[in-house]
Amino acid sequence: MEDPRRTARNLIRHRTIDLEDLWIRYWAHGGNAPIFELDAYIFEVQERHPFDLRILSWALEDLGVDAAL
Repeated sequence: MEDPRRTARNLIRHRTIDLEDLWIRYWAHGGNAPIFELDAYIFEVQERHPFDLRILSWALEDLGVDAAL
């Protein structure tokens, strides 16, 4: 599967998912980035710990998106 950041970017751009909904699920799985930092991470403006890819993948799965690494 592709990078979950790319999947999230595409879904946000096409308004398939909402950044706020994704962020809430990201936090529920242990992510600790504020929403604006998660946005920057998804759009590859800012880097985060590599484990954040896994957390983002879980958050996307919660939204019904297959984003397994």
